[in-house]
Amino acid sequence: MSEFFRKKIWVFDDIIDVKLQDDIQKTFLSLNFPWFFNPDVSYIKNDVQKRPGFSHYFVSKNGDDNSDWHEPLIPIIKNSCKKIGYQYSKIHQGRAFFQLPLNIKDRHIVDSPHLDITDFRHLVILYYVLDSDGDTVIYKNNFEDGKKVPHISELVEKQRITPKKGRVVIFDGYYWHTACQPENNLRCIINYNVS
Repeated sequence: MSEFFRKKIWVFDDIIDVKLQDDIQKTFLSLNFPWFFNPDVSYIKNDVQKRPGFSHYFVSKNGDDNSDWHEPLIPIIKNSCKKIGYQYSKIHQGRAFFQLPLNIKDRHIVDSPHLDITDFRHLVILYYVLDSDGDTVIYKNNFEDGKKVPHISELVEKQRITPKKGRVVIFDGYYWHTACQPENNLRCIINYNVS
């Protein structure tokens, strides 16, 4: 990946046309969309937070198509990469997450910071299916600065993005990042990792 894309963050609204935005939202919130229970949406082995939600894989970690809904979502990837002048060659992973407001004691504690992939440099393309609370938080801390998960006291917030239907945030996948638990609304995102 070009040096140009390292340590960058872009945010664009209406990355796809309104009809596709509406189709995605309607489908993802329907009774027929196959969501799968996930005991902790940010880190499956976390014994502390246990913030449950639901996930759906469009492209598995080995790069194989895993869903009939992958193909209709390609415009999100193409339009995002076109906006920043990047020609992607591979989709490494694609998934969606669906979170419900939870009755948790301390709402100011964010979900566990994480990286989607650590084996190679990549871009994260994060699309918001609907308006919601539960901001995405991207930290200045970068995987290159240290290979272990930073302690919460070491994290320095770089940018916070509020979920808005049709909005996409594109960023260097080596930034530690996380989500805030929604307090009032459903939170639904699509997350692709490309290089």
